[in-house]
Amino acid sequence: MDLLPANFAEMLASVLEPGQQKRIGEIIEAATRLDDDALRIFLERFASRVRESPAPVKAQELLGFLHALEKGGQSTAT
Repeated sequence: MDLLPANFAEMLASVLEPGQQKRIGEIIEAATRLDDDALRIFLERFASRVRESPAPVKAQELLGFLHALEKGGQSTAT
């Protein structure tokens, strides 16, 4: 398994809505409890969202990804 870069936390924080880092961390932690396929989809959606828009990622966006996957939904495009 590849290791995360030493500055991963700073890289991640740079794409998040200021002030929402703690809530987003909680959402990402919750996503780690998904099964492997759902976690992969969550991370793909997160990465796609970062690539598609320079706007900071908001907790509500990630929560939407998480809730859809918890319900077994994969309707949001990856």
